[in-house]
Amino acid sequence: MKAEFEFRTDDVELMYRALKVEETKTKAKIYLEKGKLMLTLEAEDLTGLRAAVNAWLRFIKVYRDVIKAVERC
Repeated sequence: MKAEFEFRTDDVELMYRALKVEETKTKAKIYLEKGKLMLTLEAEDLTGLRAAVNAWLRFIKVYRDVIKAVERC
């Protein structure tokens, strides 16, 4: 099973560098394409895919929260 996501943001390069380190820990591929962050997740079953999607969405939320906190300083 496979899920693909596309993220458009002003800080796509920074987001890519922040999340790239997580790629090796899961069956994920993260890359930049035409100014967008692309994320592909793979799993053997729906349960595994759901877990991967939830984990990566949490990573992205944490990234966003950190950026907002830094901007306020």
